Order: sequence, then C-alpha cells, then structure tokens
Amino acid sequence: MRSEEEIIALLREKFSKGVADLGIGDDGAVFRNLVFTADLLVEGTHFTPEHPSFFLGRKSVSVNISDIASMGAEPLFILMTLALPPDLTDKWLDEFINGIYSACRDWGCSLVGGDLSSASQIYISVTAVGRTEKPILRGKAREGDWIYLLGDLGLSRAGREALEEKLPGFEALKKAFLDPSPPVRQALEASKIATSMIDVSDGFVLDLYRLLSGKGAVLAPESFNPHPQLLEFCKMKGADPIEYMLYGGEDYAIVYTSPTEGPGRKVGKVGGHGIYFGSRKLKVSGFTHFGRKIRKKF
Repeated sequence: MRSEEEIIALLREKFSKGVADLGIGDDGAVFRNLVFTADLLVEGTHFTPEHPSFFLGRKSVSVNISDIASMGAEPLFILMTLALPPDLTDKWLDEFINGIYSACRDWGCSLVGGDLSSASQIYISVTAVGRTEKPILRGKAREGDWIYLLGDLGLSRAGREALEEKLPGFEALKKAFLDPSPPVRQALEASKIATSMIDVSDGFVLDLYRLLSGKGAVLAPESFNPHPQLLEFCKMKGADPIEYMLYGGEDYAIVYTSPTEGPGRKVGKVGGHGIYFGSRKLKVSGFTHFGRKIRKKF
C-alpha cells in the first residue's frame, strides 16, 4: 500500500484546490478568510480504552485547534462525527462530552454539528474552522530565517510509555499525552511576524522537514533543553532525551520561522542542505501510517 505521503500526493494530483484559495497540503485548507482542518482519532491506533474519556474529549478538540492555530487563525467552531460501540456506558459518554465542552471553552469555539453512528470500536472525527486575515503557510521560510519553537518536545511519547508501563509519577509527561495543550495564543502572536508555521504532531524533525519544503536548517543543540521530568524518565530508561525531543510524536508544539525576534525559543536557522543538529546530520523520520512507523502508536 502507498505511504501516507504518497496518498496525500495522489490526492493533490487528482484534486485541484477548486474554489479554495489553498487546498490539500498544509495544516488546513483556506477559503477566503476561513481555515478548515480535520483529524481522525481511532481506537487501537491513537488511544486505548484506558484513555480517560474526559481527556479523550479534550484531546479530540485540541489536536484540531493546534492545526488551526498553526495557520495563524482564531478558532471559530467544530463539527464532530462519532462512531461508538453500543456497549459504551453513559458515564463514559457523559465524561467525553464534558471533555469536548471543556476544550471548546478553553479555545473559544463551539460544537455546531456532526453525525453519530455505531461501530465495533471508537472513531472520532473532528472538523475545525478558524478565521484569519493572513494564513501562515508551510514552505515560505527564507534563507537566514530563525526557527522558533513554542511548547515542549518529547513529553507525549515519554508520557505514553509511562502510562503503558504503569509507572508512578511523571504527571507532566502523562498529561502531555492524555491532554495536550497547544500554544494557541502564542502561535497567534507569532503569526504576525512568521514566514511559515506548522504544528508538531508526527515528530519535530519530520514536521520541520515538511515546513521547510526542501530548504535546510542548522539546529542549535544548546537550545534543546529537556523538561526535568523527561530527563528523569530517560535516565531511568537509559534513553537519550534528545532523541525523544527530535523524533517523539503528538507533541502539538508549534514551529515557525521568522527573520525577526519573536515569541518562543530560538532553536536554529534556515539554510544549507539537509537538517543538522549542530554538526550531526539528522535522519528525516517520524510517525507515518500504513506500515512505515517509527514507533507503535495507540
């Protein structure tokens, strides 16, 4: 079967943008001053039944708002399609809906419609819509632009592993996986000066590669300071926290480029060929669907 990237390329070839100002290939599609994005969470691929339903409701909204914010757009509303097993408890559903409501309240949007169906496992599909006067796109970075990071890297992957192994503590790591909080307000501030922007969902290096669209970058190792709990976790595991930061997925941080000073942590500069971490050339990899996976994913 074709890879995820190959499927997207085929869809772009078959479907032009039509009436849209920007079609397939970015974090969202653009029509006039509206940004549209959609995301699917599947039981067994993105989460297990042990994922608390309140946090699952919040995450279903937040991962879409991350895409909206990375386009420099203010969230407006969402639509949600749910396929649910008939034996789900009322308590599970009530807490899931409360999670949706909680996230919508945090991000200043509302649920305006969708669809329901039954299925053998849980499927959650969210479409989010935002508004912007100036969408920030991938592939517009310029040679010499600074690379900025909003949010933390590596926590979600470590949190997932801590949950799988039923380790006590590591609450910040577990929260990053169960209930991500994308830096929406910072992203909207950064959009005023950004030349390009993307949210980090499949791993920092892979998403930076997508952001740069063929341009190179040199990252500053001294700017990659692991979260204290990530340091503690990796020390216990005998693992490298920098690898978690560079290649872990589902961080929902924001990376943007700008020629001027901006919010967030300055982590590198656009230029050259390939992506380098100091003098070390990095392999471009991360999570992809359809058999080309760097790590197992719920």
